[in-house]
Amino acid sequence: MDKRYQVFISSTFVDLVDERREVMQALLEMDCMPAGMELFPAGNEDQWTLIKGVIEQSDYYLVILGGRYGSMTAEGISYTEMEYDYAVELGIPVMGFVIADPDAIPVGKTDKNEAAAKKLDEFRAKVQSRMTKDWKDAADLGSKVTRGLVHLIKSNPRPGWVRGDRAMTAETRVKIAELEATIAKLEKNEIETGTGTAAQIDDAFAHGKEEVRLALVHKGYSSFDGNVEELGDLTYTWDEIIEVLGPFMIDEAPEPTLRKTFNSHMLSDIQNEPENWSHDLSHESASITDKSWGSIIVQLRALRLIINGTKKRTVSDKAVYWKLTQAGDDYLVALRAVPSAAQRLIS
Repeated sequence: MDKRYQVFISSTFVDLVDERREVMQALLEMDCMPAGMELFPAGNEDQWTLIKGVIEQSDYYLVILGGRYGSMTAEGISYTEMEYDYAVELGIPVMGFVIADPDAIPVGKTDKNEAAAKKLDEFRAKVQSRMTKDWKDAADLGSKVTRGLVHLIKSNPRPGWVRGDRAMTAETRVKIAELEATIAKLEKNEIETGTGTAAQIDDAFAHGKEEVRLALVHKGYSSFDGNVEELGDLTYTWDEIIEVLGPFMIDEAPEPTLRKTFNSHMLSDIQNEPENWSHDLSHESASITDKSWGSIIVQLRALRLIINGTKKRTVSDKAVYWKLTQAGDDYLVALRAVPSAAQRLIS
């Protein structure tokens, strides 16, 4: 797989402009991604926080030492040394490039402050305790970086960066397929387990022969009165409600279908007791109110008789689906299943 590595370049800046440019060019020719202070955007964000973030994302770290220790923090340590210490702390492979002949550096590119010069000597000794190479000038530094980084990559493999369209190898696809299969199996087990644990209803809520009054709107057309619309209510036991809706939720059913089924049942009850309702209507209908329908759904869920459907739907299907839990299925069977003749005789 074609990988590219991000390489952080750490050094003082003003005295090593040419050297940094040479190193960046060498990295680009190696298809690496250089990262350094000249690439940081100007902004109000804390500079050290930004630098740490870039180091954390880098695969390798290069430090170049010339004749200056660099600007220091209030604690008296240079940013270059802070960067070096942070890369070492993170375990990022580091390589140091130290000027071969410090005495040959022009006076304008060296520290005039004795304290800073001493700190540079101590920092140089720290860097040289790890893998380092000497350099003479910018061109020499560029070639040393190329050869040194090749060795560093070979001896210290890193994740690197891969183009998104090339990251999906055949091996990766197989692993993803295996993971997706495992996830699907776990989800299925979770659904089945979740359904199975609801083996008993929660009888803390109204159920069985307890009654509930449900509001509805009754409509139709009368040859005498024209369009008729009347509000009313019907009373049902929770057993009756399960008997009506349960068979449709053995698999899964969309809520609009369930509601339509219950509306038809209410209309049939209205027609069976015409003395309480307008009668001799054409285009007759009954519609349970939203509040009463919501009460049914909430109660059946509270009783642990139904759960949301889990089957995949088309994007255009926005309906809510409901299905019986194991407790709901057992409840329905007890209500509607017909016992054998022998059992009826025993009873």
